[in-house]
Amino acid sequence: MGSLDRIYDQPNEHIFLKSDLPVGPKEGIVRFRGATPTVDTRGYDAVLDLIYQAAEMMKGVENNATEAEKIAYQKLQLAQRRIDELETELRTAQVCIKEARVNLKESEDAARIERSRLESAESKMCELEMRARTAEAQAKENANAVARIEEAIRTQIIAKRLPPNKRALPA
Repeated sequence: MGSLDRIYDQPNEHIFLKSDLPVGPKEGIVRFRGATPTVDTRGYDAVLDLIYQAAEMMKGVENNATEAEKIAYQKLQLAQRRIDELETELRTAQVCIKEARVNLKESEDAARIERSRLESAESKMCELEMRARTAEAQAKENANAVARIEEAIRTQIIAKRLPPNKRALPA
């Protein structure tokens, strides 16, 4: 076969599984056995440290963001529950207001009817008072008439009992 077959036929080279790979002192850096670095890596340790620090910072930022997201979500859920409670209270208050308006209208109607009855009763009372005054005046007039009639009768009775010569005296 080709020249690639020669590379894979060598015993020190084979495909490694991730669990077979030795991990270096820095987390996430894999060092292959038998591999010799082609470049001097001593100067890159500071760069790698900065990369790891940046990765740690990013992980911290990500953790903070995740925590902030959880807190915000909890606050949002709490606010939504409060909104739902307030909407329920609002609907209940609107029902109470509607019932109060109905009761108020019924009360106004009842008051209007009672006011009409009262005005009618006052009118009848005034009419009855007028009739009572008229009846009282008629009764006084009748009493005076009766008194005059009684006096006339008395006068006639006395006149019949007295002799004719004494009738002229009282006048």
